[in-house]
Formats: sequence, structure tokens, C-alpha cells
Amino acid sequence: MNKILYTIIFSSLLFFGCNDDYMERYPLDAISDVTYWKSPSEIKMYANQFYEDLYIPQDFRNNSSDLKTDDMAPTTRNSYVWGETTVPSSGGGWGKADWGKIRSCNFALRRIEEMAKSNEVLMYEGEIRLFKSFFYFNKVKLFGDVPWLDKDLQTNSEELFEGRTPRGEVVQHILEDLDFAILHLPEQSSEDRLTKYAAYALKAEICLYEGTFIKYHGLPGDYESLLRASVAASEAVINSGLFDIYNTGNPNEDFFNLFIQRELKGNIEGIMIQRFLIDIRTHNMTRELSEAYNGYTKDFVESFLCTDGLPINLSPLYQGDNIIDDEFVNRDPRMQQSVYNSNRPFRIFYDGTIYYKPLPEFINTLSPTSYFILKGFSPYERDIEKQRCEIDLFTYRYGKLLLDYAEAKAELGECSQDVLDISINKLRDRVNMPHMNVNINFIDPNWPNWEVPVTPLINEIRRERRIETCAEGRRWDDLVRWKAGKLLENEKTLLGARNPDTGDLQVLYSGKKRTWSDKLYLQPIPLEDLALNPQLTQNPGW
Repeated sequence: MNKILYTIIFSSLLFFGCNDDYMERYPLDAISDVTYWKSPSEIKMYANQFYEDLYIPQDFRNNSSDLKTDDMAPTTRNSYVWGETTVPSSGGGWGKADWGKIRSCNFALRRIEEMAKSNEVLMYEGEIRLFKSFFYFNKVKLFGDVPWLDKDLQTNSEELFEGRTPRGEVVQHILEDLDFAILHLPEQSSEDRLTKYAAYALKAEICLYEGTFIKYHGLPGDYESLLRASVAASEAVINSGLFDIYNTGNPNEDFFNLFIQRELKGNIEGIMIQRFLIDIRTHNMTRELSEAYNGYTKDFVESFLCTDGLPINLSPLYQGDNIIDDEFVNRDPRMQQSVYNSNRPFRIFYDGTIYYKPLPEFINTLSPTSYFILKGFSPYERDIEKQRCEIDLFTYRYGKLLLDYAEAKAELGECSQDVLDISINKLRDRVNMPHMNVNINFIDPNWPNWEVPVTPLINEIRRERRIETCAEGRRWDDLVRWKAGKLLENEKTLLGARNPDTGDLQVLYSGKKRTWSDKLYLQPIPLEDLALNPQLTQNPGW
């Protein structure tokens, strides 16, 4: 289906969210039960409002979760990970509006209960249940224990004054809803709607997150069962035969090109994608990347292996960092496809003029580290126009699911060479890197100083995850679930490239030292909510 035809379908898909007259007659909180909830198409239209929430284009200046990690160093210090955040009076992810999406899902589910359960009704009910699972797990990641709500509440509902439900119980409800979605969603959708494989991908992600969170934080719970559920969900996608790694045989371009495509429909790596079209739905990510006020850290850049499969401290191929261009020589090809280097165009103007940025360049409004974020950045002038970028984005990517699979198997002690060959080594094949061997044959002195020690194999799987999913908003979740916040104390997370004027590595936030506090693994409950509901308790340390 080309984008012209898709414009017609997408306009219909967004009708519920974009048609002001329709919304005026049927506000979301006051849809007439007398005239609505009569056919599957009405559930479908109601569900349309949630699709954009599945993946919001990242804002690397302000709200990308990567700003809080060891991968990136923004011009302005992130107040949260620097311990400068106080308990809010209200809002903070817990306010009325913050629970609105879950309430809207419950609103629909209670009314669907009264409808005749045809296969089509069940399919769209599966969509609503998946969205509810998605919204609820985001709450679990933020706050841990959260109230489980299964009906749309009113201002006088008793449930508003109940306490927080244990996170294990909430996750169990989430997985029940996802299993319902998996049972009733179709295998494929010509309209780019949710499928059972999108539900499997979300389940694999949730089970891996929660299983490792329980394991590394030492919480009660059966983390092995969650990890096995993650493996089973990933294997359902793998064994479907519908997906693979995007690979045209060009190891120096394929990884870069994967993230700047204007048409991802039909891409073999897309379990689910987000479509963007001029004058219908666009984003601003490329423009913001061109002036990101942010850059990769020295710690991140040093994590790329050399082309012989060895880390920089062990490989004779490493050329050092005295000259920034030398850092890219003989390195994993994903480095020069993720971090800007002077061999790549920085801007291609409408008249065909090409501009190459000289490096290093330490400009706070661009990149304070001179390690510019290249992944997802298009040099074409048309993509840098304000809110006019139509590059498609992944919601669920097969490459990321393969990483989930390998990690879950390794955490269970079941990661064989066969597992690596159908997961991580497929990612390495794309960029012509040596295969990972289940028996890691080196000890990297630069392996992270994990608070909870791990095996060499898990170390290398975590490295692969860091490299493959950089700038996709995944790193913060990984640090949290691995109980790895102390990695932010590493001074290399506050360093950039070497400055030829001084001969020293560029230092950010001079004179400042970052100290991690475990309270940051969960966010605080606002003061007003604690005062209004005595059954609520504050998260540890706040």
C-alpha cells in the first residue's frame, strides 16, 4: 500500500481524535450509552485515540528518558538523576489527567461487557486490553505498587480512597489482559492496527523487565516464571516466520538507513510501526537532533567493540582518541551509523549543496560532547523543517525483541550457541561483525561495575543491547531493572571527546560530581494525594 492510499485510511483512523464536530457531540467522558456501543466499528473508532501513545517521537532536548542515562549528556543537567527533584505537590505522573488513559480504557471495557461477543467485538476488545496493559505497566515502572482499577471511576467512587495494589498483582492483571489480546487479535493487519505479534512483543518486554527487576532488586516473586513467559512470547514471534532483520548486504549503511525511512510499511523488521505523512501526522525529531543540546558520552562511545570482536582495551586495532576521527576506525560499524562523524553529510540542502560538519565541535546548543546523535537523524533539509518530518518509526522492532530473547535465556542459564545464532548474531550479521560466542573468551577491564555482578555472557549481551538500541529510549529502563543506577557515578558519563585546544577530554558540569540514590528507581507520590488518601504510602527515600 503506498502512502497516498494510506493517507485515506490514516485520516479515517484518526477521525475520532481529529474531528472537532464529532468530539463535540460525543465527548470521551460522556459518550451516550444509548446511541453508542452498538457495533464493533464503534469500539474500533474509540480505540483509535490510543494508537499515538504507543510510541511518541523522542525529544532529545527535554523528555527522552535517555537524558537520564550513562549514554547521553545534555547541556543542562537532568535534575532527576542529579538528586535535585523534590516531591511534587500534585501531578508528577499521578494526577487526574495522568490516569485518564486507563480510565478511558475501563470506560470502554465496562460497556463492551454488555455487547454480544462476536469475533470482531472480541478483536477490538483485545485492542483496548492491550492499551490498558501498556498504560498500566508505564505506571508500574514509575511508581511500583499502584492501585489496580477495573472500572471507570466517578468522583465519589470508594476505590479512589483505597491503597496501592502490590506490583506483582498488578503485573498479573496486565498479563491476563495481554493474553486476552493475544488470543483475539489477528496475525496481520492491512491497516497497521494491533496484531497478536505486537501483543507478544509487549508481553516479552514486560516479563523481561519485571523478571529482572525482581531478581536484581531482591524482591519477593517468581522471577523465573516471568523470564520463561518472556522467552515463550519472543519464541512465538520468532517461530511465526513473519519477521527478520533488515539487511540489504550493506553493513556500513543498513543500520543507519533502517531509522530514516519514510516508508516502513512492509519492512521485515517491523512488528509494528508508526506511520507519518505530510499534513496528516508529522514529527520534529530530526530538527531537534540537529540542535539537540545533548550528545553521547565518552562512556557510551567506548563501549563499541572493534571489528575483531574485542573491546578497545584489548584490541590491537583500536587507534586511540587523540583525534576524534580515529575513534571510528576499525570499530563496530554501528558506531559510525549511530554517532556523527565527518565522513557523513550533516546537511543536504534543497539545491543539492552538502555540508560536512568539522569535528570536534563543542557547542552547547548542538552537542556539548561533540559526539552528535546520528541514529534517526536525516541530513535532508526537508526533514529538518519544523514539525514536517515524515520519517516512520518503530513501535515494536524485531531486532529489539531478539535482544529480549537472548537476555531472558541468559538470565535463566539457558543461552546456548543456537540461541545466540538466531538472535544477537543476526544483528551482528547485518553489520558484518564477528559472532558472539556463548563462551566469552576475554575479560574486559572496562565492563561496568554492576552493583549485582553478572557473568561474562550477560555482560556482553548487555553491551549488545546498549549498542543496538541506543537513542531508542530504552537505556533508562535497563538501568532501573538491573539495579544499575550507580553507573551514573562513573566520571566518563560526564566526559566528551578530546578537545584539541587543551589536549584533554571535554568535561561537562565542571566541578560537579554525581551521586546515585536508590530512591530514584521509583518516583514519589505527590503530597496532595497522600493528604487526600491516608491509605496511600510514599515510595522509599522520598
